[in-house]
Amino acid sequence: MLLTPKQAEYLRECHHRWNFKGGATRSGKTYLDYRYVIPKRIRERIGLPGLTFVLGVTKATIERNVLEPMRRIYGDALVGYISSDNTVNLFGERVYALGAEKLSQVSKLRGASVKYCYGDEVADWGKDVFDLLKSRLDQSYSCFDGTFNPKDPLHWLKLFLDSDADIFYQQYSIDDNPFLSEVFVRELKKEYSGTVLYDRYILGKWAASEGALFIKYPTFTSDASLLYNGIAHIDAAYGGSDSSVLTCAKREGDTIYMFGRRRQAHIDTLLGFYSSETRRLRCSPILNERNADKGFVGKELKRMGDVPKLYDETMNKFLKIATYLRKWWGNIVFLEGTDKAYIDEIMAYNEQAEHDDAPDSAACICRYFDPRDSTKYISPFGGY
Repeated sequence: MLLTPKQAEYLRECHHRWNFKGGATRSGKTYLDYRYVIPKRIRERIGLPGLTFVLGVTKATIERNVLEPMRRIYGDALVGYISSDNTVNLFGERVYALGAEKLSQVSKLRGASVKYCYGDEVADWGKDVFDLLKSRLDQSYSCFDGTFNPKDPLHWLKLFLDSDADIFYQQYSIDDNPFLSEVFVRELKKEYSGTVLYDRYILGKWAASEGALFIKYPTFTSDASLLYNGIAHIDAAYGGSDSSVLTCAKREGDTIYMFGRRRQAHIDTLLGFYSSETRRLRCSPILNERNADKGFVGKELKRMGDVPKLYDETMNKFLKIATYLRKWWGNIVFLEGTDKAYIDEIMAYNEQAEHDDAPDSAACICRYFDPRDSTKYISPFGGY
C-alpha cells in the first residue's frame, strides 16, 4: 500500500489513547483509516471484553464516508450494512454504528465498556457525546481514532487537543497528499482563495468563521515593565458557560501593551488570583462594570486593598468591540504568558460568537485609552 509521509507517520505513532487526524479536505486522512487502521484495530481486539463503535454525525455519513469505501476494498463479507439495531458486521466483529450529533442518539454508550471507537467528522459532534465517550474507554487497550475538518479556534475539540490528555494529533494540508492531481489542487485553491475556508480546507488550520473582525495574529513582548503603571479590567462571570477575564494594559504613544487571563470559572474563585496579577504588573485602578453584580466585585477588590473603578455599561457590546478593539488591534502588543484561550477567543469573535468575554474586556481597555474618553491621550488614528 502506497502511503504519504504523513500517513506513514500516523501508523508509526498512533499508539495513544486518543489519535486524531485533522485538516484539509482530500488530504488522505480518512483513506488510511478505512484502508488499514480500522481493520487492524478491530482484529487486534477480537475476543477481548468491550464493545466497538463507529460514530459519525449521522448513520448516513458513516455509510458514505467510511463503510461504503471500505466495502469497495474488502467486500460485503467483511464489511456489512447497518441493520435496524444500529449494528454492522466489520471483520468478524459486531460493531455499533451511531450518529453522534446529539447525546440522545448514542444511548448505547451509557454503561458500555468501549474497547475501540472510530470517529468520523468529530468536530461536528455534540460535545456531550464526546464527553460521555471519554468515560467509556475504560480498558487498558481501549483507544480512539478520529478525523475532522477544523473549525473555530475556540471549538471544544481544539481545546481538548490542546490539553495534556494522551493524544497523538496530526494536522494535514492538501499538499500533504502527493497523489492528488495538480490540476485539481490548483483549481481547489483558487475556489477557496480569499475565504476562511482556504485556511480550513486547504491549509488545515483552525480558523475563525466568516465575519471575524480580527484576522492578524498579534505580536508579543517578554518585557513586563512595559505594563507598569497601567490599568486593569475585570469581566466577571457568575456561572454558566461564560468566563471571568482579566485584562491589564498600558498605552505608550501609538501602542497598547496588554496582558490577558481567561478562566471559565465563577469570579469568586478567581478574584484573589486576578488581584495578585494586577499587583505583579503594577496596574491600577481595576475597571469593572457594576450593572450585573450591583458593585459586588468592586467591594471585594476594595476589601483586598485594590482600587476599583466602577462604571455603568450602556454601549452595545458588538459595537464596542467592533469600534474600539478593532481600531486598536494592529497596535496592541501582548505580554508573553497571556492565556492562549484569551487570544483565541478574540480571534474567533464575530457578531454571532457564542463567547465574547475576552474581546469585551480588551475593548473596554481600548475605549478607556481612546481620546474620545480620555483627554490624556492624542489619537494617532484618523477615524474609525
